[in-house]
Amino acid sequence: MVGMGVVGTGVAVRERTAVGEQDAPRVKAASLTRFHQRIAAEALTARSGQGATRLAPALAQSAVDLNPHQIEAAAFALSSMATGGCVLADEVGLGKTVEAGLVLAQLAAEGRGRILILVPASLRNQWRDELSSKFGLDSEVVDGNTARAQERHGLKLNPFDTGGIVIASHPFAALRADEVARVPWDLAVIDEAHRLRNAYRRDHKTGQALRKGLRKCPKLLLTATPLQNDVMELLGLTAFIDDALLGTEDAFRMQFASGELTEDKAADLKERLGQVVIRTLRRQVKEYVKFTARRSLVEDFAPTPEEQELYDRVSEYLRREDAVAIPQSRRALLVLVYRKILASSTFALAHTLGKLADSLEGKLAGAECAAQADAFLDLSGFEEEAEELGGSGRDDGRPKGAAAVSKMRDELAELRACAKLAASIQVNAKGDALVRGLDRTFTVARACGWPQKAVVFTEFRRTQDYLKKILEARGYTTTSLSGDAGGPDKRQALVEEFRHKTQILLMTEAGAEGLNLQFCNLVVNFDLPWNPQRVEQRIGRCHRYGQQRDVLVLNFLNRQNAADARLYDLLSQKLALFDGVFGSSDEILGALGSGIDFEARVLDIYQSCRSGEEIDVAFNALRKDLDERIEARLAAARALLFEKFDGEVRGKLRIAEKAAREAVARREADEEALVRSVFEEGEAPLPVPEPPPGEARSKARRARLAKAAAEAVKTRPQEAVSLVELDARSLPPQLQELAGCEGWWFAYKFGFDALASEDKLAHVILWADGDRYRALPAEASELFAQLPAREAKGGPRGGAISMGTAQEEALAALSSRLLAEFAERAGASYDEQRERWDRSVEDVLAAPRRHVEEAREAWAKARSALHDKVDLPQRDRRALLERAEREYRRRLDDLRATEALRYGERDRAVTELRRRAEPKEKRTLVATAYWRCV
Repeated sequence: MVGMGVVGTGVAVRERTAVGEQDAPRVKAASLTRFHQRIAAEALTARSGQGATRLAPALAQSAVDLNPHQIEAAAFALSSMATGGCVLADEVGLGKTVEAGLVLAQLAAEGRGRILILVPASLRNQWRDELSSKFGLDSEVVDGNTARAQERHGLKLNPFDTGGIVIASHPFAALRADEVARVPWDLAVIDEAHRLRNAYRRDHKTGQALRKGLRKCPKLLLTATPLQNDVMELLGLTAFIDDALLGTEDAFRMQFASGELTEDKAADLKERLGQVVIRTLRRQVKEYVKFTARRSLVEDFAPTPEEQELYDRVSEYLRREDAVAIPQSRRALLVLVYRKILASSTFALAHTLGKLADSLEGKLAGAECAAQADAFLDLSGFEEEAEELGGSGRDDGRPKGAAAVSKMRDELAELRACAKLAASIQVNAKGDALVRGLDRTFTVARACGWPQKAVVFTEFRRTQDYLKKILEARGYTTTSLSGDAGGPDKRQALVEEFRHKTQILLMTEAGAEGLNLQFCNLVVNFDLPWNPQRVEQRIGRCHRYGQQRDVLVLNFLNRQNAADARLYDLLSQKLALFDGVFGSSDEILGALGSGIDFEARVLDIYQSCRSGEEIDVAFNALRKDLDERIEARLAAARALLFEKFDGEVRGKLRIAEKAAREAVARREADEEALVRSVFEEGEAPLPVPEPPPGEARSKARRARLAKAAAEAVKTRPQEAVSLVELDARSLPPQLQELAGCEGWWFAYKFGFDALASEDKLAHVILWADGDRYRALPAEASELFAQLPAREAKGGPRGGAISMGTAQEEALAALSSRLLAEFAERAGASYDEQRERWDRSVEDVLAAPRRHVEEAREAWAKARSALHDKVDLPQRDRRALLERAEREYRRRLDDLRATEALRYGERDRAVTELRRRAEPKEKRTLVATAYWRCV
């Protein structure tokens, strides 16, 4: 006796328990009849369901928690595939990679496994490893080395055309956009998509190339910051998904990015974005996702007299606008970096001052300005600053005249003296403070049972080398990771070395991006960045989803330096970076944008303020400006555009969690039942898959076995009619009238195709009622299909009773109902996409219509002026009138031409859309049985 559960498209074998509850008893697997095996095989391989139901295969084979916000996001993404894709924009730390992985796993389960994943180069191996460990998915990283290796062997192959999941960097894919375009991708995933926020601009080469290469496939964009500095960035992101959603650059700028973003405009924009953007905030999921806290520790230190003298002398030098060694064309950037080196260590500073003096000496010797100061300066980790602050002035070549040469010699002597002083200082007070701070925090870690590990950030390689030396002298074991550590494999190897062997990871800014270090809960800012975004990124390496312990953030503070003290207060108190559950809020970091402008403001304070009073005034002004920016319209617009009421979100998430648990329980039961029935009961030889190395691989093994079992059942000879018996004692109240009855059972698989595709397994159940057959209603048929059943002997009875008419009528009613339901969903999708086109056309026509109206008003004004008594001669007034009329008619002709062009495009697109939206039905009789209820 077995229990069959057919719910939508799932066949489950289970005890009668509250399946789906968190602590539900384990589903019991038992042998299925051959008839039920056939139904189960078709159900497990069907394209079906909405929301969590459709995601059940991916969830059942993935080693991830059932977090409802991730399920909602993945379901949203899957439903958006037919209309071009979507943007997953959950706040930092909520697992967008997991959401994308669920989508990939589900597409793979549906036989759509050609996936392109574009990420920053440093994240390629991390993506490959997470897809394998969490979802059991194999992928291949391709890059320039891959392509060149193929070419060296004489293989003229497309490196992207592997037939499976391909991972590549943004620049590599952009460089080979033509090859990307030749692959029929099922989906393209773009991680860190905010890097392409300016892709709407024609001069954004990477963005334009990727838009062209990925034009034909649906896209999934991942970013925690869909809006940073400018509403125009929304156009850059959504243009990847659908050009028609927000219109052209000119149309969008006129409608949403010029003047104030009124509530009406914001509501319109929010409604459009809601079709392609889904965003959840950390505060909305704290009921489901338990975040640990971050806590700040401060280690004070006081520079030695020699260190303070060096700081004062170099600081004064950097304030001089006429310093010859610092090129004016790059002054803002270079002074910023020099200031940070000055605060880092004397070891980094000594080298920098020596090279700066060498460049000046080269100029004195007659060298051309090619010996620029930044030629020797390592700017890794400062790429954003270089982009925004570099090239702000012009050099006038070498200084001329005896006075200039004398000035250069004085400056050279000053630099040499400072470099000598820096080289003579072998002990740094801040370095000693680091050792003290680590000793103290490791004592806390031992008491709490935490790992005695720390991630120590510095911005400069020579400081990193110095810290390695003093920490190892103290007995600590260290691993160093910087921007030149090598490729992704080497970086990951260093992370694994830190995880398993060493206590301290010394990391520069360039080495920090994309690493997940949840196994460590101590973050040390040896050099504290001025950019709040960078501080948050550092802490986020450890304080993220999956961290089990509170994260300690250790900073160092020279309280004798008024500017350092005020900057730390601003970062810790106003921006709340170091304490709390979430750190700095999304609104605050969003208002700061990339943070480069904030850095520039801080630099200006260090450069221009000398006294404590001046520093206080300047930081007070910066804080006031920050308050205004945070409260400004951009933050309000962000909330208006993306956020939903917390209660509404939490209500949906509760429903999603319950539905997901029930769907996964059904799926796992279905797979176990079919595998046991087909392989363990000897129906077919058991495949021998590779040993499972982890939870995801183990789950993937079960899924592969279930797929193999389904294929074995579907390809074997099928009996024309099976005979099954049902136990009358198991009948629910709704079906009690069937006790002692018998009849026919027809299982059908309906395939529906339009803008999206889905399958539906449904049943026609007939029972003999005297001299005729009657059909069970749809709900009763679904319930009937779940009843316990067993194989029986003999053949159909029923004498001369004809069941043909009853079957045809029941099948027609069933087909009509299912087709109507699918057509309604397809129609809603059609209406949504048609509305996008209508809006797009109106958006594009708004600007030329306004130009026509302006020209008409100018013409009317010129006609009126013809009769006014003004000083302008009448001949000139007539000339103005004629020009105004010509301009009006030209604008009118342009408008009519644009209308004809745009409406023509729209009509052709809607016609094609209508054709694709027309539902197509394919119906297959899966299996037939004669049943008896005894």
